[in-house]
Amino acid sequence: MFAKFRQKLPGPKATAFWTTAATLVTVYRYNKRESTRLLDEYKQRASHAALETIGSLDTPRKVHVYVAVPMSELGTRRARQHWEKYILPVFAAGALDYEITLVNETETENGVERVIRGGVHRLVADEIKDRRRRQLESEDDNEELRLWRAALDERKAENERRELKNKLGVEPGMSVFELWKEKEYPGVMDIVAIGRETWIEVVNGVSDGAVGSLNMEIPPLVPLDSEKSSTPEPAKPEQTSGSEQAPATEKTPATEPSPVSEQTPATEPSPGSEQTNTNQISGSDQTTHMINYDRFDNHSMVALPAVAYIGHKNLTGWASVPQRIFNFFHDQQNVDEYARQALQVVYESTRRGAHGMEEIEAMGREEEELESWRDQPSLDIVVDSRVADCLQIYDTQNDNAPPLEN
Repeated sequence: MFAKFRQKLPGPKATAFWTTAATLVTVYRYNKRESTRLLDEYKQRASHAALETIGSLDTPRKVHVYVAVPMSELGTRRARQHWEKYILPVFAAGALDYEITLVNETETENGVERVIRGGVHRLVADEIKDRRRRQLESEDDNEELRLWRAALDERKAENERRELKNKLGVEPGMSVFELWKEKEYPGVMDIVAIGRETWIEVVNGVSDGAVGSLNMEIPPLVPLDSEKSSTPEPAKPEQTSGSEQAPATEKTPATEPSPVSEQTPATEPSPGSEQTNTNQISGSDQTTHMINYDRFDNHSMVALPAVAYIGHKNLTGWASVPQRIFNFFHDQQNVDEYARQALQVVYESTRRGAHGMEEIEAMGREEEELESWRDQPSLDIVVDSRVADCLQIYDTQNDNAPPLEN
Protein backbone atom coordinates (compact mmCIF):
# COMPACT_ATOMS: atom_id res chain seq x y z
CA MET A 1 0.00 0.00 0.00
CA PHE A 2 2.73 2.46 0.98
CA ALA A 3 4.78 1.47 -2.05
CA LYS A 4 1.92 2.43 -4.39
CA PHE A 5 1.47 5.73 -2.53
CA ARG A 6 5.17 6.57 -2.80
CA GLN A 7 5.10 5.95 -6.54
CA LYS A 8 2.46 8.72 -6.91
CA LEU A 9 4.54 11.28 -5.01
CA PRO A 10 6.54 13.76 -7.14
CA GLY A 11 10.25 13.31 -7.45
CA PRO A 12 12.88 15.46 -5.72
CA LYS A 13 13.26 17.83 -8.69
CA ALA A 14 9.52 18.36 -9.08
CA THR A 15 9.18 18.89 -5.34
CA ALA A 16 11.95 21.50 -5.34
CA PHE A 17 10.41 23.28 -8.33
CA TRP A 18 6.89 23.50 -6.91
CA THR A 19 8.21 24.48 -3.48
CA THR A 20 10.25 27.31 -4.97
CA ALA A 21 7.36 28.49 -7.15
CA ALA A 22 4.92 28.44 -4.22
CA THR A 23 7.38 30.35 -2.05
CA LEU A 24 7.92 33.07 -4.65
CA VAL A 25 4.20 33.48 -5.24
CA THR A 26 3.57 33.69 -1.50
CA VAL A 27 6.28 36.28 -0.99
CA TYR A 28 5.01 38.33 -3.94
CA ARG A 29 1.40 38.21 -2.70
CA TYR A 30 2.54 39.21 0.79
CA ASN A 31 4.52 42.13 -0.67
CA LYS A 32 1.49 43.34 -2.65
CA ARG A 33 -0.75 43.13 0.40
CA GLU A 34 1.70 44.96 2.67
CA SER A 35 2.39 47.64 0.04
CA THR A 36 -1.34 48.27 -0.38
CA ARG A 37 -1.82 48.40 3.38
CA LEU A 38 0.99 50.92 3.85
CA LEU A 39 -0.23 53.12 1.00
CA ASP A 40 -3.79 53.05 2.37
CA GLU A 41 -2.47 54.06 5.78
CA TYR A 42 -0.68 57.10 4.37
CA LYS A 43 -3.74 57.97 2.29
CA GLN A 44 -5.91 57.88 5.41
CA ARG A 45 -3.48 60.18 7.20
CA ALA A 46 -3.54 62.55 4.22
CA SER A 47 -7.35 62.53 4.05
CA HIS A 48 -7.55 64.62 7.24
CA ALA A 49 -6.00 67.54 5.33
CA ALA A 50 -8.80 67.29 2.77
CA LEU A 51 -11.37 67.86 5.55
CA GLU A 52 -9.78 71.08 6.79
CA THR A 53 -11.91 74.16 6.15
CA ILE A 54 -10.60 77.31 4.46
CA GLY A 55 -12.04 80.79 4.26
CA SER A 56 -14.24 81.81 1.35
CA LEU A 57 -11.64 84.37 0.25
CA ASP A 58 -8.61 82.12 0.78
CA THR A 59 -6.80 80.47 -2.13
CA PRO A 60 -6.50 76.67 -1.89
CA ARG A 61 -2.96 75.34 -1.71
CA LYS A 62 -1.32 74.28 -4.92
CA VAL A 63 2.15 72.90 -5.54
CA HIS A 64 4.24 72.81 -8.68
CA VAL A 65 5.80 69.40 -9.29
CA TYR A 66 8.94 69.36 -11.43
CA VAL A 67 10.30 66.17 -12.96
CA ALA A 68 13.63 66.18 -14.79
CA VAL A 69 15.09 63.32 -16.81
CA PRO A 70 16.74 60.83 -14.42
CA MET A 71 20.40 60.06 -14.84
CA SER A 72 21.26 57.53 -17.57
CA GLU A 73 17.80 57.99 -19.13
CA LEU A 74 16.64 59.79 -22.28
CA GLY A 75 13.06 60.40 -21.14
CA THR A 76 10.85 60.92 -18.11
CA ARG A 77 8.87 57.66 -18.40
CA ARG A 78 10.33 56.04 -15.28
CA ALA A 79 10.07 59.24 -13.27
CA ARG A 80 6.45 59.62 -14.33
CA GLN A 81 5.68 56.04 -13.29
CA HIS A 82 7.36 56.73 -9.95
CA TRP A 83 5.16 59.79 -9.48
CA GLU A 84 1.94 57.96 -10.37
CA LYS A 85 2.68 54.94 -8.19
CA TYR A 86 3.94 56.41 -4.92
CA ILE A 87 3.20 60.16 -4.76
CA LEU A 88 0.04 60.96 -6.69
CA PRO A 89 -2.28 58.73 -4.58
CA VAL A 90 -1.24 60.58 -1.40
CA PHE A 91 -1.73 64.00 -3.00
CA ALA A 92 -5.16 62.96 -4.27
CA ALA A 93 -6.20 61.66 -0.84
CA GLY A 94 -5.17 64.96 0.74
CA ALA A 95 -6.99 67.01 -1.95
CA LEU A 96 -3.72 68.81 -2.70
CA ASP A 97 -3.94 70.59 -6.03
CA TYR A 98 -0.84 70.35 -8.20
CA GLU A 99 0.66 71.32 -11.53
CA ILE A 100 3.23 68.95 -12.95
CA THR A 101 5.95 69.87 -15.44
CA LEU A 102 7.97 67.15 -17.16
CA VAL A 103 11.18 68.64 -18.57
CA ASN A 104 12.78 66.55 -21.30
CA GLU A 105 15.26 68.36 -23.56
CA THR A 106 17.61 66.32 -25.75
CA GLU A 107 19.97 66.94 -28.63
CA THR A 108 21.71 64.69 -31.12
CA GLU A 109 25.42 65.16 -31.72
CA ASN A 110 27.37 62.88 -34.07
CA GLY A 111 24.47 60.44 -34.05
CA VAL A 112 24.40 60.21 -30.24
CA GLU A 113 21.40 61.54 -28.34
CA ARG A 114 22.04 63.17 -24.99
CA VAL A 115 20.04 65.07 -22.39
CA ILE A 116 20.37 68.83 -21.99
CA ARG A 117 20.25 69.83 -18.33
CA GLY A 118 19.06 73.18 -17.03
CA GLY A 119 15.45 73.27 -18.18
CA VAL A 120 14.02 73.09 -14.65
CA HIS A 121 16.53 75.72 -13.48
CA ARG A 122 15.39 78.11 -16.20
CA LEU A 123 11.65 77.62 -15.55
CA VAL A 124 11.95 78.13 -11.79
CA ALA A 125 14.19 81.19 -12.16
CA ASP A 126 11.92 82.82 -14.75
CA GLU A 127 8.88 82.41 -12.53
CA ILE A 128 10.54 84.10 -9.54
CA LYS A 129 12.08 86.84 -11.67
CA ASP A 130 8.70 87.67 -13.16
CA ARG A 131 7.30 88.06 -9.66
CA ARG A 132 10.17 90.43 -8.80
CA ARG A 133 9.52 92.46 -11.95
CA ARG A 134 5.85 92.82 -11.14
CA GLN A 135 6.72 93.96 -7.64
CA LEU A 136 8.91 96.71 -9.11
CA GLU A 137 6.15 97.68 -11.54
CA SER A 138 3.68 98.13 -8.69
CA GLU A 139 5.79 100.86 -7.08
CA ASP A 140 4.57 104.43 -7.60
CA ASP A 141 7.81 105.80 -9.05
CA ASN A 142 8.16 103.19 -11.77
CA GLU A 143 5.66 104.39 -14.37
CA GLU A 144 8.15 103.59 -17.13
CA LEU A 145 8.18 99.89 -16.20
CA ARG A 146 4.40 99.76 -16.27
CA LEU A 147 4.41 101.20 -19.80
CA TRP A 148 6.95 98.60 -20.93
CA ARG A 149 4.91 95.84 -19.27
CA ALA A 150 1.83 96.92 -21.24
CA ALA A 151 3.85 96.80 -24.44
CA LEU A 152 5.31 93.41 -23.49
CA ASP A 153 1.88 91.92 -22.71
CA GLU A 154 0.58 93.19 -26.02
CA ARG A 155 3.47 91.58 -27.89
CA LYS A 156 2.99 88.27 -26.04
CA ALA A 157 -0.75 88.28 -26.75
CA GLU A 158 -0.08 88.92 -30.44
CA ASN A 159 2.49 86.10 -30.56
CA GLU A 160 0.06 83.71 -28.87
CA ARG A 161 -2.61 84.64 -31.40
CA ARG A 162 -0.19 84.08 -34.28
CA GLU A 163 0.97 80.71 -32.90
CA LEU A 164 -2.64 79.57 -32.55
CA LYS A 165 -3.42 80.78 -36.06
CA ASN A 166 -0.48 78.76 -37.41
CA LYS A 167 -1.84 75.68 -35.63
CA LEU A 168 -5.49 76.11 -36.69
CA GLY A 169 -4.87 77.59 -40.11
CA VAL A 170 -7.52 80.28 -39.57
CA GLU A 171 -7.92 83.34 -37.41
CA PRO A 172 -8.87 82.08 -33.92
CA GLY A 173 -12.04 83.36 -32.31
CA MET A 174 -11.95 85.05 -28.94
CA SER A 175 -13.59 82.09 -27.18
CA VAL A 176 -11.01 79.64 -28.57
CA PHE A 177 -8.17 81.96 -27.63
CA GLU A 178 -9.35 82.29 -24.01
CA LEU A 179 -9.80 78.52 -23.65
CA TRP A 180 -6.32 77.87 -25.04
CA LYS A 181 -4.71 80.36 -22.66
CA GLU A 182 -3.84 78.94 -19.25
CA LYS A 183 -5.02 80.82 -16.17
CA GLU A 184 -2.37 81.90 -13.70
CA TYR A 185 -2.40 80.82 -10.06
CA PRO A 186 -2.97 83.92 -7.89
CA GLY A 187 -0.62 82.87 -5.08
CA VAL A 188 2.88 81.43 -4.71
CA MET A 189 3.05 77.72 -5.50
CA ASP A 190 5.47 75.68 -3.45
CA ILE A 191 7.79 73.44 -5.46
CA VAL A 192 8.14 69.65 -5.29
CA ALA A 193 11.34 68.21 -6.79
CA ILE A 194 11.34 64.49 -7.60
CA GLY A 195 14.84 63.07 -7.61
CA ARG A 196 18.28 64.45 -6.83
CA GLU A 197 18.71 65.83 -10.38
CA THR A 198 15.53 67.88 -10.12
CA TRP A 199 16.38 69.04 -6.58
CA ILE A 200 19.72 70.51 -7.70
CA GLU A 201 18.14 72.38 -10.60
CA VAL A 202 15.25 73.65 -8.46
CA VAL A 203 17.37 75.13 -5.64
CA ASN A 204 19.77 76.65 -8.18
CA GLY A 205 16.81 78.13 -10.03
CA VAL A 206 15.35 79.59 -6.82
CA SER A 207 18.69 81.25 -6.03
CA ASP A 208 19.10 82.57 -9.58
CA GLY A 209 15.56 83.91 -9.62
CA ALA A 210 15.94 85.62 -6.26
CA VAL A 211 19.24 87.48 -6.89
CA GLY A 212 19.80 87.28 -10.67
CA SER A 213 19.48 90.03 -13.26
CA LEU A 214 15.94 91.15 -14.14
CA ASN A 215 16.67 92.63 -17.57
CA MET A 216 14.51 91.06 -20.24
CA GLU A 217 14.13 91.28 -23.98
CA ILE A 218 10.85 91.91 -25.75
CA PRO A 219 10.39 88.93 -28.11
CA PRO A 220 10.08 89.54 -31.86
CA LEU A 221 6.84 88.88 -33.66
CA VAL A 222 6.17 85.24 -34.56
CA PRO A 223 5.96 85.01 -38.38
CA LEU A 224 2.73 83.67 -39.83
CA ASP A 225 2.81 80.70 -42.18
CA SER A 226 1.10 82.82 -44.85
CA GLU A 227 3.88 85.39 -44.60
CA LYS A 228 6.53 82.68 -45.01
CA SER A 229 4.87 81.25 -48.13
CA SER A 230 4.46 84.68 -49.73
CA THR A 231 8.15 85.54 -49.34
CA PRO A 232 9.79 85.26 -52.81
CA GLU A 233 12.67 82.83 -53.02
CA PRO A 234 16.01 84.17 -54.29
CA ALA A 235 16.77 83.34 -57.92
CA LYS A 236 19.11 80.39 -58.34
CA PRO A 237 22.07 80.83 -60.74
CA GLU A 238 21.94 78.78 -63.93
CA GLN A 239 24.17 75.73 -63.87
CA THR A 240 26.56 75.17 -66.81
CA SER A 241 27.49 71.78 -68.19
CA GLY A 242 30.56 70.47 -69.97
CA SER A 243 33.62 72.64 -70.32
CA GLU A 244 31.70 75.91 -70.39
CA GLN A 245 32.37 78.02 -67.36
CA ALA A 246 29.92 80.52 -65.96
CA PRO A 247 31.20 84.08 -65.98
CA ALA A 248 32.76 84.99 -62.71
CA THR A 249 30.63 87.37 -60.73
CA GLU A 250 32.17 89.98 -58.56
CA LYS A 251 31.43 89.35 -54.91
CA THR A 252 30.27 92.34 -52.98
CA PRO A 253 31.57 92.30 -49.41
CA ALA A 254 28.86 92.08 -46.78
CA THR A 255 28.19 95.40 -45.20
CA GLU A 256 28.47 95.47 -41.46
CA PRO A 257 25.19 96.32 -39.79
CA SER A 258 25.14 99.51 -37.82
CA PRO A 259 24.94 99.25 -34.03
CA VAL A 260 21.56 100.94 -34.06
CA SER A 261 19.97 98.34 -36.36
CA GLU A 262 21.53 95.45 -34.48
CA GLN A 263 20.16 96.37 -31.09
CA THR A 264 18.19 99.44 -30.21
CA PRO A 265 18.18 100.21 -26.48
CA ALA A 266 14.92 100.90 -24.79
CA THR A 267 14.19 104.60 -24.65
CA GLU A 268 12.69 106.15 -21.59
CA PRO A 269 9.12 107.14 -22.38
CA SER A 270 7.57 110.09 -20.71
CA PRO A 271 4.53 109.58 -18.45
CA GLY A 272 1.34 109.27 -20.42
CA SER A 273 3.09 108.12 -23.60
CA GLU A 274 1.84 104.53 -23.53
CA GLN A 275 0.56 104.68 -27.11
CA THR A 276 3.93 105.98 -28.36
CA ASN A 277 5.75 103.25 -26.42
CA THR A 278 3.57 100.53 -27.95
CA ASN A 279 4.04 101.85 -31.47
CA GLN A 280 7.79 101.94 -30.95
CA ILE A 281 8.14 98.18 -30.53
CA SER A 282 5.54 97.29 -33.15
CA GLY A 283 7.12 99.37 -35.89
CA SER A 284 9.98 97.01 -36.69
CA ASP A 285 9.74 93.27 -36.03
CA GLN A 286 13.51 92.73 -36.17
CA THR A 287 14.50 95.42 -33.66
CA THR A 288 15.62 94.12 -30.27
CA HIS A 289 14.37 95.99 -27.23
CA MET A 290 15.93 95.31 -23.83
CA ILE A 291 13.99 96.45 -20.77
CA ASN A 292 16.41 97.53 -18.06
CA TYR A 293 14.84 96.45 -14.77
CA ASP A 294 18.13 96.34 -12.87
CA ARG A 295 18.42 100.11 -12.53
CA PHE A 296 15.09 100.11 -10.65
CA ASP A 297 15.91 97.07 -8.49
CA ASN A 298 16.29 97.78 -4.78
CA HIS A 299 17.46 94.17 -4.13
CA SER A 300 14.61 93.41 -1.73
CA MET A 301 13.85 89.71 -1.29
CA VAL A 302 10.46 88.59 -2.60
CA ALA A 303 8.41 85.74 -1.14
CA LEU A 304 10.18 82.57 -2.24
CA PRO A 305 8.39 79.25 -2.69
CA ALA A 306 9.05 76.48 -0.20
CA VAL A 307 10.83 73.49 -1.74
CA ALA A 308 10.21 69.80 -1.06
CA TYR A 309 12.47 66.89 -2.00
CA ILE A 310 10.99 63.48 -2.80
CA GLY A 311 13.48 60.78 -3.64
CA HIS A 312 13.68 58.67 -6.78
CA LYS A 313 16.31 55.95 -6.81
CA ASN A 314 16.51 55.12 -10.50
CA LEU A 315 17.99 51.63 -10.83
CA THR A 316 19.62 51.04 -14.22
CA GLY A 317 22.42 48.87 -15.53
CA TRP A 318 23.35 45.25 -14.90
CA ALA A 319 24.75 46.02 -11.47
CA SER A 320 21.26 47.09 -10.33
CA VAL A 321 19.52 43.87 -11.41
CA PRO A 322 19.77 42.16 -7.97
CA GLN A 323 18.30 45.23 -6.25
CA ARG A 324 15.48 45.45 -8.79
CA ILE A 325 14.64 41.77 -8.24
CA PHE A 326 14.64 42.36 -4.49
CA ASN A 327 12.31 45.37 -4.89
CA PHE A 328 9.96 43.25 -6.98
CA PHE A 329 9.37 41.00 -3.97
CA HIS A 330 9.86 43.66 -1.26
CA ASP A 331 8.37 46.90 -2.59
CA GLN A 332 6.80 47.93 0.72
CA GLN A 333 10.05 49.64 1.72
CA ASN A 334 9.73 52.00 -1.27
CA VAL A 335 6.07 52.67 -0.50
CA ASP A 336 6.95 53.47 3.10
CA GLU A 337 9.71 55.91 2.06
CA TYR A 338 8.16 57.77 -0.87
CA ALA A 339 4.57 57.89 0.38
CA ARG A 340 5.82 59.20 3.74
CA GLN A 341 7.74 61.96 1.95
CA ALA A 342 4.66 62.86 -0.08
CA LEU A 343 2.60 63.01 3.11
CA GLN A 344 4.86 65.72 4.53
CA VAL A 345 4.07 67.93 1.52
CA VAL A 346 0.33 67.53 2.06
CA TYR A 347 0.58 69.17 5.48
CA GLU A 348 1.88 72.72 5.46
CA SER A 349 2.84 72.37 9.14
CA THR A 350 5.93 70.35 8.17
CA ARG A 351 7.46 73.36 6.43
CA ARG A 352 10.45 74.92 8.17
CA GLY A 353 13.60 76.87 7.44
CA ALA A 354 16.57 75.05 5.95
CA HIS A 355 19.51 74.42 8.27
CA GLY A 356 22.07 76.16 6.09
CA MET A 357 23.86 75.00 2.96
CA GLU A 358 24.84 71.70 4.59
CA GLU A 359 21.27 70.45 4.64
CA ILE A 360 20.51 71.75 1.14
CA GLU A 361 23.55 69.98 -0.33
CA ALA A 362 22.93 66.75 1.59
CA MET A 363 19.32 66.33 0.41
CA GLY A 364 19.18 63.16 -1.70
CA ARG A 365 22.96 62.79 -1.89
CA GLU A 366 22.70 59.00 -1.52
CA GLU A 367 21.25 58.84 -5.05
CA GLU A 368 24.64 59.85 -6.48
CA GLU A 369 26.05 56.51 -5.33
CA LEU A 370 23.75 54.60 -7.69
CA GLU A 371 24.93 52.98 -10.91
CA SER A 372 22.91 55.47 -12.99
CA TRP A 373 25.08 58.40 -11.77
CA ARG A 374 28.38 56.88 -12.88
CA ASP A 375 30.14 58.51 -15.84
CA GLN A 376 27.55 61.30 -15.86
CA PRO A 377 28.28 65.06 -15.81
CA SER A 378 28.46 66.35 -12.25
CA LEU A 379 25.73 68.66 -10.98
CA ASP A 380 26.73 71.25 -8.39
CA ILE A 381 24.50 73.21 -6.04
CA VAL A 382 25.15 76.95 -6.28
CA VAL A 383 22.93 78.88 -3.88
CA ASP A 384 23.46 82.44 -2.71
CA SER A 385 23.98 82.76 1.05
CA ARG A 386 21.08 85.22 1.32
CA VAL A 387 18.75 82.66 -0.28
CA ALA A 388 20.07 79.79 1.87
CA ASP A 389 19.32 81.77 5.04
CA CYS A 390 15.66 82.34 4.19
CA LEU A 391 14.82 79.26 2.10
CA GLN A 392 11.87 77.23 3.40
CA ILE A 393 11.79 73.46 2.89
CA TYR A 394 9.42 70.63 3.74
CA ASP A 395 10.93 68.22 6.26
CA THR A 396 10.50 65.10 4.11
CA GLN A 397 13.33 63.27 5.88
CA ASN A 398 11.25 62.90 9.07
CA ASP A 399 7.63 61.99 9.71
CA ASN A 400 6.12 65.07 11.36
CA ALA A 401 2.68 64.79 9.80
CA PRO A 402 -0.33 64.23 12.11
CA PRO A 403 -0.64 60.54 13.03
CA LEU A 404 -3.53 58.31 12.11
CA GLU A 405 -6.37 58.64 14.60
CA ASN A 406 -7.80 55.42 15.96
